[in-house]
This record gives sequence, structure tokens and C-alpha cells, in this order.
Amino acid sequence: MNIAWRTLCILLTACLAASISLSWPGTAVAQDRTTPVSAVKPDNGRRQVAQAPVSDQRISLEERKRREEVALAFAKKHHPELEKLLRQLRGMDQKEYAKAVRELYRVSERLSPLESRAPRFYEVQLDLWKANSSATLLAARLQLNPGNEDLRQEFRAALLRKFETQKRVNEEELVRARERVQRLEQNLERLERDGPQMIERQLRQLTPKNRSNTQ
Repeated sequence: MNIAWRTLCILLTACLAASISLSWPGTAVAQDRTTPVSAVKPDNGRRQVAQAPVSDQRISLEERKRREEVALAFAKKHHPELEKLLRQLRGMDQKEYAKAVRELYRVSERLSPLESRAPRFYEVQLDLWKANSSATLLAARLQLNPGNEDLRQEFRAALLRKFETQKRVNEEELVRARERVQRLEQNLERLERDGPQMIERQLRQLTPKNRSNTQ
């Protein structure tokens, strides 16, 4: 593996976590951006000793293997180029590889419940991750080939897709927020309308019945 590809792998995994900006139900929409690759320092060329991250030391080997498989399957399904790159990185730098696997697993686990619970929101969030991931990979490649005009135009198109996808996420968040406001207004109206009856009903349910003493 030549040094250019090694540098590309290190740059990609170093900025992967920072480049992914997902918003989740009940949270404010995050400001999306791609981390400038020039701000990430490449590895000094020394092969790092393979070891579990500190946060993973309490996880069994079997569980770490399962999470790795989930992460790689997620990348293969939604960004095959990234999955191929990660497999190459696995043989070069275990520490950076572990970082990328941990981040991909986190994203897949947070997206997974949305697929059945909120499929429309799941699709836009997944599209945002794919757009971010593609743009980040192109940013790394452009850093290695700054004079490649075709690559620059491809990166511009990727940024446009990412921008349009972020707009869709914001639009979906706005729809969900309006629906929540509508539900809250309906609940408030019900409480104001039925409040006295609800109080009396709970009073009867929770208060012991009076018992008349028989002589």
C-alpha cells in the first residue's frame, strides 16, 4: 500500500466522526459541515499497536467483533467505497481502524430504530450520512490531488448534494416539530376542557370510601 493511500485512510478516519452531523428526534438540527482535511495531521508513518480503545476495554472480544461486523455491513450497504477503504486500513493501522468502526457502529445503531418507527425521517437521515461520507472522502482525495480539476468538480457536486440533503432534514424536522406542537395544543385544550371532571374522577378513585359505623 503506497503512502498516498495510507495518508488518505488516516485522513478519512480522523475526520469521519467530525464530518457526520445527524439530527435526531427531539433534538435541535445540528449545523452540518465537512471538516477541512488540511486541518487533520496525517500519521507519522509508524505502525501503531492494535489495541481496543479505552471506551471499548470493558466490552468482550465477541461483542467488539459483532460491532465490527455491523459497522462494516452498514458501510458496505450504504457506501461501498468507504467499506473497501476501511478494510484496507485494517491491515495498516488498527487504532484508526477501530475509531472508524466505533463511529460507524454508533451511527448505524442510532439510525436503526428510526427505520420502523419513522421511516421518512430515517431516509433523510441516512441520505445525510451518505452525502456527508461521500463529501468527506472526496475532500481527502482532493487534499492529495489539489490540481485535479475533475476531482474538484466532483467534490463541488458532492457538497451541493450534501447541502440539499441538509435542507431536506431541516424541512422534515420542521414538519415533526409542527406535529408535536399540534399534539401539545390538543392535549392542553383537553386538559382545560375536562380538567374539573378529571380531578373529580381521580378524587373518587384515590380516596377511600366512607364507611358508616353500624351500632
